[in-house]
Amino acid sequence: MFERVYGILWAAGLALIETEFEWLMQFCRIMEFWTARGVCQAFLAVMTLELVHSSGNSDFDKSVRLYRTVSAFCMLGCSGFYVLGGMLCLGTLRNARYKRFVERLRVERDLESLDKQREELNRLLAAYTKE
Repeated sequence: MFERVYGILWAAGLALIETEFEWLMQFCRIMEFWTARGVCQAFLAVMTLELVHSSGNSDFDKSVRLYRTVSAFCMLGCSGFYVLGGMLCLGTLRNARYKRFVERLRVERDLESLDKQREELNRLLAAYTKE
């Protein structure tokens, strides 16, 4: 019973981390690394595989075991991708590209505000030259 609740909480936490909310990522800095995410997903996949061994031989129990097995292997595949990508530094490249994108947006906003400020100063200058 407690394993299932623990697994659900673990899965919800991983889903929230995948959203990469800034306020959440401040508390989980280690999860910025793809290798750490892969290890956590592999842990969840192994927990799911452990829950496959349920009792009962009805069609419903068989289908639940099948769905758990398929989801566990899919999660293992995702975790393998994350671990391999972390080892190949793909996460670092993605983070660098994202930081460059954010910096570009900031510079564009600054340029926009400077243009507005320049227009305002030109209007003030024009008002003073009329007098």
